Amino acid sequence: MVGRNAQEDRSGGSMACLASLESLAWHRSFAGLVDKLDTGDFWLAVVRTLGAHVDFNTWVALIFDPREPPRILAESDEDDGSDESLFQDYQRGLYLLDPFYIDARGRGRSGLFTLADVAPQRFTQTEYYQRYFQRNIVADEIQFNCVLGGERTLCLSLGSVVAFDHATLGLLSLIQPWLLALMGQRMHFESEPGTRPGPHPWHPDPEPAQPLEARPALTEREREISQLMLAGGSTKEIARRLSISVETVRAHKKHIYVKLGINSQSELFSLFWQARR
Repeated sequence: MVGRNAQEDRSGGSMACLASLESLAWHRSFAGLVDKLDTGDFWLAVVRTLGAHVDFNTWVALIFDPREPPRILAESDEDDGSDESLFQDYQRGLYLLDPFYIDARGRGRSGLFTLADVAPQRFTQTEYYQRYFQRNIVADEIQFNCVLGGERTLCLSLGSVVAFDHATLGLLSLIQPWLLALMGQRMHFESEPGTRPGPHPWHPDPEPAQPLEARPALTEREREISQLMLAGGSTKEIARRLSISVETVRAHKKHIYVKLGINSQSELFSLFWQARR
């Protein structure tokens, strides 16, 4: 019995030592990220550090701003150029249907969020999911959000071809306070770009433009409901998000269809897609 206890003590001590070494390695990695705060390869260093602990396939650092399209700070790079075209489509208007963008606009909260936290019930049935999300993210996405001043949110998004498991989410939750603090400090070193893509005609700005010249413009509320519809929101979900009745949402949907001369949500997406070009 004494020998067995001694063996268990040695085993426990080895595990504690391993945990200590792993902790030391993480602290060293974090110190390296602090040193890179003011350098051009900061975001790459961040994702490489994260990649040493968790598996993911794509990543992007960006800023959500309710007054303009998302500003891409850095992103994963594919040799075939596919990422570039996908991000162009995203900035030209698809961002309006992104569950993470919609959540950031509506709630403005810092933390680590999963796709399950923000996506509406019918998200996987949407044209956005079929045409963009599956091509770019494929299976799952998580996002670190750091709320900035002026209603802006700095985000680091990680995409995976398989669903993130509980162990990965648990580890990223532990990393979250460190990473969000770093992200906030990084904004002191992000320069303003010379040019930015113009907003999509259905962007929620004070003076909305017409989605198509030959059709009447939607009101701000109609555009908001249209975007939530296209993002996969059910009538009840839209009513809850906008704090209006289900009957009011249904009435708006009817007016939208009549005003645009369409009969289906697929046709609505087609108009939205055309308006981004």
